[in-house]
Amino acid sequence: MNISLLAKKVWLRQFLLLFITVGLITGFDWLLGKSVLIGGLLFILPSIYFGLMAFRAGSDKLPKLALHNMYRGEVGKFMLTSIGFAVAFVIFKPLDVVALFSSFIVMMLINLVMLSRLDES
Repeated sequence: MNISLLAKKVWLRQFLLLFITVGLITGFDWLLGKSVLIGGLLFILPSIYFGLMAFRAGSDKLPKLALHNMYRGEVGKFMLTSIGFAVAFVIFKPLDVVALFSSFIVMMLINLVMLSRLDES
């Protein structure tokens, strides 16, 4: 299985888990559900950008290009995450800040668990 299939598998599982969780939470509290969705997307979308940049076609043959693409992807991920949080706090008012950051952190932990289990699947 190549890296892009593995990455797509992780991203799809993260989206499914996020949307199921948001659906359940929104039934009880709309503000909490919105905040959890935004926090989760603030982790997933920049991660997808990093994956697309880091594992571009051709970089598997040239180590220097692969390293360059990873640096570019990481800087882009950092910028997208920073801008995303700024936009979230300016545009999406009101927000439950604890839910937003908790969702971001939980998605990060889920990502680590999923990536650690890639060899097992």
